[in-house]
Amino acid sequence: MKWTAKDVDMYEQTKEYVDTALIPCIPIGGTNMKAFAEMSEHVSLIANEVERQFKGRVMLFPPLTYFVHEQVQSRVREWTNMFKTFGFQHICFLTSHADVSDETFIYIPSLPLEHVDESYKQKIVRQQVEQVMDALVTKWTLKN
Repeated sequence: MKWTAKDVDMYEQTKEYVDTALIPCIPIGGTNMKAFAEMSEHVSLIANEVERQFKGRVMLFPPLTYFVHEQVQSRVREWTNMFKTFGFQHICFLTSHADVSDETFIYIPSLPLEHVDESYKQKIVRQQVEQVMDALVTKWTLKN
């Protein structure tokens, strides 16, 4: 489910089954803006596909957007606490920003895919989606 009025209505009716909040993390920087924009596009692409695969169990929220010089971990802790009060058992943050990657995040390396052959691009994205799905299944299994 996505952060849309239609999906939120559906969530309200089935929230006992939707136990995972998926939040893309999007860095913004004044230098190397194109690389950060690529990270944003890439993380959004992966997050949307993971949501599609796990629709009914995962709610995809709008991204946590931050400046690269921020200490984003404190915001992640705040968001995690809020999502737990909303009833989510599993809170997963996706990032392509290696500087913030720790056990709190599911890290997916961003690759500049704009000049890559479409079939190869699809293969890479599919592999990364599978990695995120595996990480989520592991979280679900360890917590239950």
